[in-house]
Amino acid sequence: MEYRNSVDTDDELVPRKNRTSTITGGTARGELVGGNLTVLTALAGSPYLPDFNGKILFLEDVDEAPYRVDRMLSTLKLMGALDRIAGFIFGECTGCTPGDGYGSLTLDQLFADYIAPLKIPAFRGAMIGHIREQFIVPVGGRVEMDADAGTFRLLEPVFAGS
Repeated sequence: MEYRNSVDTDDELVPRKNRTSTITGGTARGELVGGNLTVLTALAGSPYLPDFNGKILFLEDVDEAPYRVDRMLSTLKLMGALDRIAGFIFGECTGCTPGDGYGSLTLDQLFADYIAPLKIPAFRGAMIGHIREQFIVPVGGRVEMDADAGTFRLLEPVFAGS
């Protein structure tokens, strides 16, 4: 099964919905780990935090201001999690736009600061998160991701008898 964002059926020259954006090109293979960014970082320092070594980290969130996303990505960086992943997929951050305050960073700027320097395959815009049309992501499933194409595919079944 390949997870590829669907394209609008509208006759537009450039699709507006379900677009991916490459942060760093390339392909990577590994086990999927991640989920909601707020919940994942709340596990820091607990025995429930997943192992990040060689994994493909996928994240999403909802209603978080970029300064809070900045703090959470900083937490993952400081604890060494980001330095151990093989690839990065960011879904949707619904309602995560900068406020009206002066100097707020955008999510693209945060990814440029935290993810691009890792020099691992990374993309954003996957249909993962608090959205109507979404992928069901098999945590623990082995995948191959293609950051240039904005896709990831399962390498083996995740359920017995599949």
